[in-house]
Amino acid sequence: MIKNRISNRHKVTYLTLINIADDIQRNATVTETCRKNNISRDTFYRYLKNEPEFTELIIKAYKYQSEVPTPFFTTR
Repeated sequence: MIKNRISNRHKVTYLTLINIADDIQRNATVTETCRKNNISRDTFYRYLKNEPEFTELIIKAYKYQSEVPTPFFTTR
């Protein structure tokens, strides 16, 4: 399960991860998405590697990029 905070250094919430997946689904690049959500690309890839739930969200986001005309992960 994704924790609300991994450490004092990285305060990435579950909502932030959902927003990242939403941005990816809307065809944003990883760089744009990370900049918009105030995380580094290293943090993005660390979560992608170590958090299976986040990995599933990102896989779904890329899958639905061209299939769904409206946002799949609407949280904002």
